[in-house]
Amino acid sequence: MEAIELSAEPRTLTGKKAKLLRRENIIPGVIYGRHIEPIAVQFEYRELLKVLGQAGTSAAVQVALAGAEEPYLAIFRDVQHNPIRRDVTHVDLQALSLTETVRVPVNVVLVGNAPAAEEAGGVVMQLLTELEIEELPTALIPVIEVDISGLEEIGDSISVGDIAVPEGVEILNQDTATIVQITFMAEEDLEPE
Repeated sequence: MEAIELSAEPRTLTGKKAKLLRRENIIPGVIYGRHIEPIAVQFEYRELLKVLGQAGTSAAVQVALAGAEEPYLAIFRDVQHNPIRRDVTHVDLQALSLTETVRVPVNVVLVGNAPAAEEAGGVVMQLLTELEIEELPTALIPVIEVDISGLEEIGDSISVGDIAVPEGVEILNQDTATIVQITFMAEEDLEPE
């Protein structure tokens, strides 16, 4: 398992004083977990954005906290943004135990070409873009790929129960939930003026 690395420093400024950190491009955060006390931390803004872009909410991150003996294996649980500028203002990371499963949302990526869309004039409608999965931290997957090349006729669909995932990964969505379906292309009625 390869985890993305992120450097952190212990944080002493808390509450409203955290504004001072943000002015210096330092983002406050917290690392918490079932087996540790919450730790107030801070991150360099650019490095944090880079790691957030790579890891998202479903990839493990090795948080190297200055002064700590071992890095924390964690995932991002909450990323707060400024409501106007959309800058990251705070992050929460959950420390993981290698022996306990974790629930994470994972993006669904459609791969392949649906013959019904190319030959029959259908439209590919993706109804689920994200699935909730449960897995061990050693089995974390960044995305679930769904091959649509078997969708040959209008009305064909792929449900959660139809897709295969790696061993150790359990999808928590209902098996009957439709991920993707081929529908008719809506024709617009053009009326002469």
